[in-house]
Amino acid sequence: MFNVQEVFSQMTLREKIGQTFLQYYQGYEDLPESLIEMNKRTELGGIIFFSGNNVRSLEQFREMNKRIQAHAQENRFGIPILLTIDQEGGQLTAIHQGTTMFPGNMAMGFANDEEMAYKQGAHVAKELQYAGIDVCYAPVLDVSYDRVNGVPVVDNRMYSSKPNVVADMGTGFIKGLEENGIAACGKHFPGMRLTQEDTHFKMDVHPGDMKRLEEVELAPYKKAIANGLGCVMMHHGIFPPLDGEKPASMSKKVVDYLRNDLGFKGLIVTDDLIMKAVLDAYGERQPLVEAMNAGCDLLMSTCAGEWYVDFMEECVQNGTISEERINEACLKVLEYKATYNCGTFPEEKEFDKAKGDEIAYEIAKKSLILYKGEKADFPVKLDEKQKLGIIFGNPARLVMSDAINLYDKLSIEETVKKHGYHNNTKEVIMPWRPTHMEMVSVGDIAIISDFVIFTTVNAYCFEEQIETIKYIRDFCPTKKIIGVATRSPEDAKPLAEYCDYVIVTGGLTQVTLNALVEAVFGDGDFEFNPAKQLFE
Repeated sequence: MFNVQEVFSQMTLREKIGQTFLQYYQGYEDLPESLIEMNKRTELGGIIFFSGNNVRSLEQFREMNKRIQAHAQENRFGIPILLTIDQEGGQLTAIHQGTTMFPGNMAMGFANDEEMAYKQGAHVAKELQYAGIDVCYAPVLDVSYDRVNGVPVVDNRMYSSKPNVVADMGTGFIKGLEENGIAACGKHFPGMRLTQEDTHFKMDVHPGDMKRLEEVELAPYKKAIANGLGCVMMHHGIFPPLDGEKPASMSKKVVDYLRNDLGFKGLIVTDDLIMKAVLDAYGERQPLVEAMNAGCDLLMSTCAGEWYVDFMEECVQNGTISEERINEACLKVLEYKATYNCGTFPEEKEFDKAKGDEIAYEIAKKSLILYKGEKADFPVKLDEKQKLGIIFGNPARLVMSDAINLYDKLSIEETVKKHGYHNNTKEVIMPWRPTHMEMVSVGDIAIISDFVIFTTVNAYCFEEQIETIKYIRDFCPTKKIIGVATRSPEDAKPLAEYCDYVIVTGGLTQVTLNALVEAVFGDGDFEFNPAKQLFE
C-alpha cells in the first residue's frame, strides 16, 4: 500500500481535488475512456456504482472492478480507486445476482437481534470484498416515524421507529462490516425523516428541537461512532436546531457538530448533490462549493462528471474554496484508502452463499408479525380441491431506492407451489390504485376461491387498496382472508377491519415470501419480541 504522507506531499492541487469526488458512469465491463484518461492524470479518486447502470451479477462486477484497479497502476502514484456502492439489504441491494438477498432493515428491526445484524454485516462484507468494493453505504441509521403514530411508513430501509433498536441493529451491522475489512457508512446524518418529502424531489425541514434530535435522530449515530463507524453520509434536509438555513450536507455548523460534539474522526461523504431538493435551491455547481466548505471530504454529484476538477481548481484560484480545505479532504480520503487496504481482491470467495441465505431466512422468519388472529389457527391446511386465491399488491418499484423490485420477479403463488404446499391456486396482481373495474376483477378471484391471501403496498396512502378488500368482504362475508402488509405496517390497522388474520412482513423480497409461506402453510410459527410492539 502507498505511503500516505509521501504521496500527499508530492501531489498537485488538481490531483488532490480528484481524490475528493466520486465519479459516476454507465457500463458493465470497464471504465469509459474519459475516466481512464483522468486516472492517468491522477485525477480520478473514486466511483459510485448503481445497480442498473453498473451491476448485472457478482461475477461480472468483480471482473469489471479488477480492470478498474488495474488502471489505478497507471496513475502517478499507483493510488487505488475508491469503489463504493449501496448494499443495504432488502429493497436497496445493488449487487442482487450471486449474493444473498437479505429481507431488509425493517425486518431486521422487527427481529431485534443484534447478533443477527452482525452476521448479516459480516456476510455482506465478504461478498463486497470479493467484488472489490471498499465502502458500503449502509447501514441506514435514520429513525422512522410519521405524522400520525410513530409507525414506519413509505419503504423498508429504516430499522425501526425506536431509537434503541436502530442503534443496536445498526451497530451490529457496522461491526460485521468493519471487522471484515469493509468501511461502513451510516446515513443520513443527522437523521432523515421518513415522510412524503423525499429529498430526491423536495427539501425537507425537520420540525423537532435539539432535545428531540438528541433523544431520537442522533442516538443511533452516537452508539455507532462509539463502536467504530468509519464513514458518515450527510442528509440534504434542514435541521433548525443545528442550522436553520442550510441543508446538513452543506452546513459547516452541522459538520462541526458531528466532528466536535460527537467526536467523529472518519470520512464524511455527501448524498447525491443532484437531488432535486438541492438542485432547485442551489443549482448544479454551487452545492459542490457549499459541501466542500462545510467540511465534507468526499462529494457525490452524478451530474458533475469530468468538469469537477476544473471547476474546483477555479474555485481555489478565485478564493471561493481554500486550498487548506482541499488538503484536509484529500488527506482524509488517502488515509481512508490506506486504512482499508483499498484495491485488493481475495483470490477466492471467502463466503458461503448457502450460509448467508440461511441467515437471511432466519431474520425473515423471526421478523414476521401476526397482528390479528390466533397462532393456534396456523398452519393453514387446505384440501387439494380447495382453491387458494392470491391478490398480490403490485411488488414493482415504488420509490427511488428500490433496486430488487426493479429486477426480480416475485410471486406468492409460485412460492407456495415451489414449497409444495398447494397447487390449486390463482394469483392476480392488484395495482396500487385500482379502478372500480380492477377492484371487480381482482374481487372475482376471491369469489371463486375458498381461501384468500390479500397483500397491500402502502395502502395507508393508496386507499383504493382498502376499498378493494372492503368490496371483497362485502361479497365474501364468511370466507377466510389473510391480509398481509408487505411495505408499511400502518396498513395492518385498516386491513384488520376486513380480514380474519393480518400479518406484517417488514419487507418484500423473495426470502420474505419464503418465510411468510412457511409460517402460513408450514410450521405456523410467529415469534414475538418487544421490537414487534408497533402499535402501543
